[in-house]
Amino acid sequence: MSDHAPEPQQALLTRTVLLRMAGELAASGEPVVDVERAVRSLGARAGYPGVQVAASPTAVFLSLSAGTPASIAPVRGPLRLDQCAAVHAVRHFLDTGRLTMAQAETELDAIRALPHPYPAWVRHLGLMGVSVGISLILQPGLPDVAVAALGSLVVSLLLTQSGRHTLLGSLLPSLAAFAVALLAFGGYQLGLLDGPLRTLICPLAVLLPGALLVTGVSELAQGAMVAGASRVFYGMVQLGLFSLGVVGASMVLAVDQGAFSNVRVEGPGLWVAPLGLALITIGITLSEALPWSLLRWSALVLVLTFAAQLAGQQSASSLPIGGFTGAVVASFVPALLGRFREDVPRLVAFLPSFWLLVPGTVGLMGVSQIGVGTGDGATLLGTVGIVASIALGLLIGSALALPVSRPAATWRRRTAQ
Repeated sequence: MSDHAPEPQQALLTRTVLLRMAGELAASGEPVVDVERAVRSLGARAGYPGVQVAASPTAVFLSLSAGTPASIAPVRGPLRLDQCAAVHAVRHFLDTGRLTMAQAETELDAIRALPHPYPAWVRHLGLMGVSVGISLILQPGLPDVAVAALGSLVVSLLLTQSGRHTLLGSLLPSLAAFAVALLAFGGYQLGLLDGPLRTLICPLAVLLPGALLVTGVSELAQGAMVAGASRVFYGMVQLGLFSLGVVGASMVLAVDQGAFSNVRVEGPGLWVAPLGLALITIGITLSEALPWSLLRWSALVLVLTFAAQLAGQQSASSLPIGGFTGAVVASFVPALLGRFREDVPRLVAFLPSFWLLVPGTVGLMGVSQIGVGTGDGATLLGTVGIVASIALGLLIGSALALPVSRPAATWRRRTAQ
């Protein structure tokens, strides 16, 4: 016979919902520090100010107070942007008392079962739009754009099949990089492309672990050593797998070392950059199911991030400075929007701009160059510097938005009255 009284049904429901909320926030890409802070706030709102929660990139632990039963749950696969927005809405409605715990549990079930709103061919076109948009900014030559578009179809098809086959999912970084590198290096040998290393980055950008690396560095800066170190190490392993595919393709085609030079070709004009931003925004909307109601806000953050990144690079002639200024804006503006408008999730407005910053791009360049013997220690240190500068910019941008949180909340309450 047990010496402990059974846990009250309401306490069990609260623990279950808070645990699931923590898992979904982690699956949305939130740093574990923010996940724990949000869940403790929801627990206090529900009458449990002593909630104990420990989040990691793969699992979440939670109990309502010291000495009470605890639960553990795995963090399931990443969420689409429409699902991230829905999780944000459930969190907000719980925090404001507009949802009960039972209703929140039902909503979380529905979010996970939510199908993609577009058919597969539309999602393929969306990823192509993202790849072409990045190419118009990163490597705007017309042959490069064509190779980026073709490579995006290959990546999209591999990405679709990887969800059905475990082995393919494990080999996806290397296989995708190998296939795209064959296209880019083949075009280089035919004399169609200059600087193919930048070209092959464009279709691979949607798979690169840039956000993972920067989130990990951010977590390390905030004291989340286990989560931060695991993300950074995993991201570096992913970069290594991408590099294996690129180096393997270079060996198969026996390309010279000039294929690994960081050369940017001139585009047809300045108008290609706005076109690239528009294609990235529309492509993310179709591929990641970004709600159309949030399109204008994500586009605003994307444009401001690009402008800040470009201004930083031009003023200081430095990639880390450009990454820093872009990251400050990419973090500050969504945080500001989230405080003034409850219908704009900070994470959903922020994530599209991450594909523009593409911190993993320079990282893959550096690792690939070192892999074929054309790089050096300075290349790797430069990559680390860019990732660290972006992470620092994200932290500063979020901190700058904090002083406006209270006035914004007061203004929003007065508007609602």
